Amino acid sequence: MSKLGLAVGSLVVVIFMNWTTTDKLLLSGLLPSEASCARLGRLLERESEINWEAVVQRALTRGTAALLRLNLARIGELDGVPLVQRAALEEINHRWAARHLAFVSEATRLLSALAESGIQALPLKGTALMLTPYYPQIGLRAAVDMDVLVEPGRIEQAERIVSECGYTELEATTQARPRQRLPNERNHRPPRRGPSGLILELHHRAFHHTQRGRDFGFAEMIGQAKSAITSGQTSFLLPAPEDLCLHLVHHTIVDLQSTRSILRTLADLYFIFEREVAVRERLKQRASAFGLGGAVQLACEACDYLTEATLEELERAPGREDIALLLKTALLESPDTLAATARLFEYFDLRHQPLAKIGNLLALLFTSKQHLAQLYHMPATSRIYLNYLRRPFDLLRKFNWASLAPANLRQVRKLRKIAQGNLKTED
Repeated sequence: MSKLGLAVGSLVVVIFMNWTTTDKLLLSGLLPSEASCARLGRLLERESEINWEAVVQRALTRGTAALLRLNLARIGELDGVPLVQRAALEEINHRWAARHLAFVSEATRLLSALAESGIQALPLKGTALMLTPYYPQIGLRAAVDMDVLVEPGRIEQAERIVSECGYTELEATTQARPRQRLPNERNHRPPRRGPSGLILELHHRAFHHTQRGRDFGFAEMIGQAKSAITSGQTSFLLPAPEDLCLHLVHHTIVDLQSTRSILRTLADLYFIFEREVAVRERLKQRASAFGLGGAVQLACEACDYLTEATLEELERAPGREDIALLLKTALLESPDTLAATARLFEYFDLRHQPLAKIGNLLALLFTSKQHLAQLYHMPATSRIYLNYLRRPFDLLRKFNWASLAPANLRQVRKLRKIAQGNLKTED
């Protein structure tokens, strides 16, 4: 651990890292490194009371259950898991392996169809990882939907092509929506369901973070894409691994709407770095150029920490407040409140694009006529406008007041500072 520069933290950090046995099993069952598997084995030897139902359920919600099964099998402890939970892990493993094959088949079909029409497209997140050999076996990388980034100026044409491939908008998404939404809600078009049941999201940009007046998205990623996969006579591109990593970090650590996936992102980085060592340095350079250096640096160091820490080092806690903060966030039982807090920061941070932010706030109250009619189950007639009087009270009634808790506000503020590389760490 010396090369990580991690020391025993202060009392504040130690309290901050008061892991439960379930937490330690989730952190130790994530990566197949020698130190991580040794941690996992020692925990199983030492702990007599393990809530395996909670362990499996929390691993499932974070998309890491197949990795937990893999590492239990690697150390010869899978048979020690109670029968019900062992059967659940086996079922998850088989299900995700089957979904992996379906994802690869459908992504190949869609990307080929787009390429044949002259539309450049790149798979993102789990879709890209399933189309590459980074993970050692199929089924280890869970994914909810297929994410495909297309040329922003040809998004309507891309939608027609995927429609011809049998993908239709989900019924709920065809309804009216607020006229103005936060930037992270406008990265992709409404999701579609395909003939096989898989969900597709067509993205027209990969990031909503803006640095130096530039949006980092399709043009930069397509310029770096090098790896090609050939399907019949049609070739399509994959994103450069550093861009894939940057998108994953942005999605989970910068955006803060998908904090349940932080551990899965750290596993993604581990497997990509294991296969292509040079990616790490290129990733840091790429992130620095677009103002995301802090988030990437933290993700890399947290990945190193989970790769190399002994059980004693894990239980003592790292002397780095930012790593402790990230892992605490990744292990939240319910991340919805923190996501709501992050949304508040987006709404009320008027330092950048203040007019757009004010527009977002006003749009919450003065939404479109069609959206208002949908909310109150009324015809879109002139009388619907009377519901604007109800709207503020309904918003207050539904508001997640826990998002204003000082601890949540401090946590989001620190995570935002980390993403920008502005938080000083304790050594």
